[in-house]
Amino acid sequence: MHTTFDGFETRAGALSRDVSKSRYHLSLDGDWKFHLSPSPEARPVDFYKPGFDVSGWGTMKVPGILQAEGHGRPVFVGSGYPFPRNQPWIAHDLNEVGSYRREFTVPANWSGRKLLLTVGAAGAAYYIWVNGQRVGYSEDSKLPAEFDVTRHVHAGTNTVAIELYRFADGSYLEDQDFWRVNGIERSVTLYAAPATHIRDLTVDAGLENDYRDGKLDLKVDLAGQPAAMRVRATVLDGQREVLKREGSANGGTVSLAGTLAAVRSWSAEDPQLYTLLVELLDANGKLVEATSRRIGFRTVEIAGGEVRVNGKRVMIRGVNRHEHDPHTFHVVSEATMRRDVELMKAANVNAVRTSHYPNDPRFYDLADEYGLYVMDEANIESHGYLSLSQEHGNDPKYLLATDPTWQAAHLDRVERMVQRDRNHPSIIFWSLGNESGVGPNFEAAGKWVRANDPTRLINFLGWSMSNWRHPTNSYVDIFAPMYDDVPKMIDYAKDPAFTQPLILCEYAHSMGNSLGDLQGYWDTMRAYPKLQGGFIWDWVDQTMELKDKEGRSYWGQGLDYDPDPRAPGVHGDDSPVGDGVIQSDRTPDPEYYELAKVQAPIAFTHDASGYRVVNRHDHIDLSRFTLDWTVMEDGREASRGTLTTPNVPSGASAPLTVPIPAAKNPSAERILVLRARARAGAVPTQPAGHVVGWEQFALSAPAVVPVAAGTVAPAETASTLRLAAGDAVLEIDKATGLVTRYERGGTLLLTGGAPNFWRAPTDNDVGSGVPRSHAMWQYFSEHRRVERIERDGNAIVVHHDMGVGSVKTETRWTMAADGSVGVTVHFEPLRDTLPDPLRVGLAFETPAMLDQVRWFGRGPQETYADRKTGGLIAQWQGTVAEQFHDYARPQESGNKTDVRWIELTGARTGAKAGLRVTGAQPLSVNALAFPYADLAMKPPSQAHSSDIRPHGNGTLLIDAAQAGVGGDTGWNLDGRAHMPYRIALRPLTYAFTIGAAR
Repeated sequence: MHTTFDGFETRAGALSRDVSKSRYHLSLDGDWKFHLSPSPEARPVDFYKPGFDVSGWGTMKVPGILQAEGHGRPVFVGSGYPFPRNQPWIAHDLNEVGSYRREFTVPANWSGRKLLLTVGAAGAAYYIWVNGQRVGYSEDSKLPAEFDVTRHVHAGTNTVAIELYRFADGSYLEDQDFWRVNGIERSVTLYAAPATHIRDLTVDAGLENDYRDGKLDLKVDLAGQPAAMRVRATVLDGQREVLKREGSANGGTVSLAGTLAAVRSWSAEDPQLYTLLVELLDANGKLVEATSRRIGFRTVEIAGGEVRVNGKRVMIRGVNRHEHDPHTFHVVSEATMRRDVELMKAANVNAVRTSHYPNDPRFYDLADEYGLYVMDEANIESHGYLSLSQEHGNDPKYLLATDPTWQAAHLDRVERMVQRDRNHPSIIFWSLGNESGVGPNFEAAGKWVRANDPTRLINFLGWSMSNWRHPTNSYVDIFAPMYDDVPKMIDYAKDPAFTQPLILCEYAHSMGNSLGDLQGYWDTMRAYPKLQGGFIWDWVDQTMELKDKEGRSYWGQGLDYDPDPRAPGVHGDDSPVGDGVIQSDRTPDPEYYELAKVQAPIAFTHDASGYRVVNRHDHIDLSRFTLDWTVMEDGREASRGTLTTPNVPSGASAPLTVPIPAAKNPSAERILVLRARARAGAVPTQPAGHVVGWEQFALSAPAVVPVAAGTVAPAETASTLRLAAGDAVLEIDKATGLVTRYERGGTLLLTGGAPNFWRAPTDNDVGSGVPRSHAMWQYFSEHRRVERIERDGNAIVVHHDMGVGSVKTETRWTMAADGSVGVTVHFEPLRDTLPDPLRVGLAFETPAMLDQVRWFGRGPQETYADRKTGGLIAQWQGTVAEQFHDYARPQESGNKTDVRWIELTGARTGAKAGLRVTGAQPLSVNALAFPYADLAMKPPSQAHSSDIRPHGNGTLLIDAAQAGVGGDTGWNLDGRAHMPYRIALRPLTYAFTIGAAR
């Protein structure tokens, strides 16, 4: 292994870093002849021989995943192996073998050069032949292997063959929660290096003299034919040479060093890069080989009990990122990598954990360029044996981490990761792996890293959950638990016995409709210096884009590829695989906007002394940003202006003078919105004007809108009670107590009004057992008994009884002279043994023609009680169909919180028709373009996102409240919303008015 770089025959080529401009680089990507065998015994044993006839074979893309091209079954496994757990053996009947072959042409001018064949990444394991001669073997499906094929290759046509095994002994260390697929994942290349060439170069670019000056230490290893050589290293700032050093060598290693005074340091907030050009010269000064790379000067250390970059404490606003594409599985294009980085920078993400393996080298280049702190993680996870240990009382003898026969394999994967990636300034942590338990194999790996790269910090937890303890590891630098909740983090922060800074390696499990109370996490992390952020699980859904029978796209999950557990071959689990904050096609989920708001590095506050701007950046001041204000009246912009940006260094705040004008409408609800926007170039990838941080402040209280007065007397028939005024009619069925019609001008606008306490279970509800523990609320919502219906003056009062002495509701209906309807709902739980309801409200149906929606409340994305910080209170509009978000598994979606009013309209013969619901207090509302029952939980793989489409009557849910979505975890009770965001089991009354659209 060596660091990532390419050799060139010219200085200009090296500076371009574009291998297509070199005559000594040959790409072997493209279509290879291919044959898939179901087992090792069935493979074509002699296929690597040039005379073997492969003309009848099909083809396979390189790079490419076999299962993406129809070769074998893709399976998703969250933890555990898709083959019998029997290390180090692999069941042969499950171990498919891919046989690849292709020809390539070697130019005559490559004679006398060293030919190096590199497989960028392939797995689980493979043998490789050139012209019928075996040249090597490799495993670790996420790192490259380089083979010297000089003596096997000749000028003209040559044959290369690769025999790829789906599983190998190394697969026991690749038990990550992702798609268990395989192929040649990264490029295959051939480089004709000079007879004497650069074999490796390692760069240490740190800071000294109180972090002012840059200190460069460069080590260049030479290989090949020994010869008198000189190595020249030049540091360029743009086109300007700022440092040059030379040294002599006759083979072996050349070490060079130098200092740059007043260097521009690298950080995620200000990713300043220089270019390092390294030239290999012969005894006459002629260029033999050149390479270049971008370098950044920065330091990483533990000081004062804190993780510091360039002497400054940093907060990790991170995400975990799998390499995933919705069509090609683990093969991700550079364009998609760039899109990931753009979306991260837009959402104020400053760090990435490469969960759980080294990534494509191009991703680290992007992190260097655009500014992301990286936790680079070794391709080690033996979750299946961690689980076995847990099943035996955490007995360490079951862990591969404690088995000496596995030590070399553990060390190999960690060492090779460090050796490949160590030149990237973006990498500030090495991670020894994930969810494998702890033991001497990891201690040895940590010791090796400490000795070979003291410029970075080491991370390793080892456990999946740390339970009721703080299991710190002495041989690493930080404590990085996963899914610790806020009380547990506070306990760690306050206990002086624990000195390592805490950075959550995983938290805020974002499966489906999730990411509840992220604000609570960050309020806590900002309150205790020992807490320095974390990495959300995770960045991107691992869904696949598939088509249903009608040709509609949907988000495919594991069981969509693996529907029959009795079929021969490998099998996975039933995970919905949708735990990212963005979808697999890189469309943001609603929770993405909460992430951006909560993690914003610029914030605004208000107290008795006035307004302040807070600079939460770790390294930069506010001179790169502009500030502005907007005053909203009843949800619409009434006035706006700009503010002078004060000189605020990182970590400080300053007062703001906000010239709030007099109200244009004295009766309007007024809200002040303060925003911080990026100047051009301030946030890499983002344009000038990009909103980095914002906050809203109430200048007046929400208007109190009493329900419509009951001025209309009810009329009664044998089956209904009726209210009518002008062109409005409301009828209530005596048998059901529900609205059979609310119409205006002869147009039906609304039916229903059933007491409703249930929601379509979210992934967190499912994982925490809510469909079972709270099933009575679904039963109560679907089975009501009309206790009585009575007239109380001009009101129609409906009393419902549910659950035989469990719950009673009273719904009071009145009508004003203008035809608007007042609704007052009283909820009365009778049993104190009931669990908390998931919502309290009334469920209505609306006709399909009401297909447009406007609302005054939080938006524009869906919001929930514990995920609404990122929703601006304003007037929003769109189609009703747009309000549903297509989570991988259909579930509760589309809710709006703090709603003052919501309006549904449509076009009927060119005239506007519709209704407006106005709360006597802020409401929680859901408007959808289909029956809500469509979202009901179904068995795994029996429901897909494409099943949900506009049809039939729409849904309008008018709630006093809906429970939060939760998401600390996704598989136990911790996944439920925190207590403040659940609905208390006590009497509740709320009210609203149904009137005509305006």
